[in-house]
Amino acid sequence: MSNKWKQLFFESEIPFYIYKLNKGDSLVFKYQTKYKPLIIVFYGTVYIMKIFTNSESIFLAILTNKSIIDFNFFDSNYIYYKVVALENTYFIKLFWLDYIAHCHYLSTSIKFLDLFRYTLRQYESSSYVLMHKSIRYRVVQLLLLLCKDFGVLNNNYVLIPFELSQKTISYITGSNPITVNKVVNFLIKRLFIKYIVKNKILICYFSFFSYLRNNKIA
Repeated sequence: MSNKWKQLFFESEIPFYIYKLNKGDSLVFKYQTKYKPLIIVFYGTVYIMKIFTNSESIFLAILTNKSIIDFNFFDSNYIYYKVVALENTYFIKLFWLDYIAHCHYLSTSIKFLDLFRYTLRQYESSSYVLMHKSIRYRVVQLLLLLCKDFGVLNNNYVLIPFELSQKTISYITGSNPITVNKVVNFLIKRLFIKYIVKNKILICYFSFFSYLRNNKIA
């Protein structure tokens, strides 16, 4: 998403706000009855957790550029949503009523239906992580998702280009850091991945993808 988007919003006279979320920081959203905010991921990568009042949580999706964050269809006082930045991320926030009033101008330039479709595909891809009962398979499915959508290809490995702590992995997979550490060590010993603990950077070797194929995880 380029500066062209900001220019379009300025020209449309739609009130909007730009927010920056630093790496590791989070935003919390609850259902709003009066105002209906719509948030577009302008740049960066985030993951979304659904939090219940008993403090239990469930991973929903990893979203990146051109994704829409919209929780207005959940009418409940017993849940809220936490958006956590995996890297420095920028958002555009507007309100549905403002968009409807100016949709004739924006609809020809910004295809919101395409953005919703793209967001839906990201939710679908993310849902495969929790389809597995095994924590090991959840972890490797998460790594596959990150490699596929964000990975940087090198000679014999794929680099995940942002920090990924084992605490974050455990949060997303619904596990605990001890179990995740065992899974990561298993993958390291099998020479499937390399985890640089100091920088929290993870590298997946090509043998990792052979392991997924042989175990019919991918």
